[in-house]
Amino acid sequence: MKGLVGFYTTRWIEADSAEHAEMSALELLRTEPTFQIKSPKLREQSKAKVYFEEILEVASDTPRVPPNKGATWFEMN
Repeated sequence: MKGLVGFYTTRWIEADSAEHAEMSALELLRTEPTFQIKSPKLREQSKAKVYFEEILEVASDTPRVPPNKGATWFEMN
């Protein structure tokens, strides 16, 4: 893909608030190899942004769908 891209992904986070969940999820995404910009040149030029479309609170006994990784990518026009 060339140009701007976006993605959808689901992560399970334990947090005391939606704000804490958002920060924890962002930190988790930053450490995942899937979201690393491999090219040093592109990494320098990157102005990557992450927007959380939805944060849902679920009961603690809700089954978590493994594997809590990956993403669906799309081109942004």
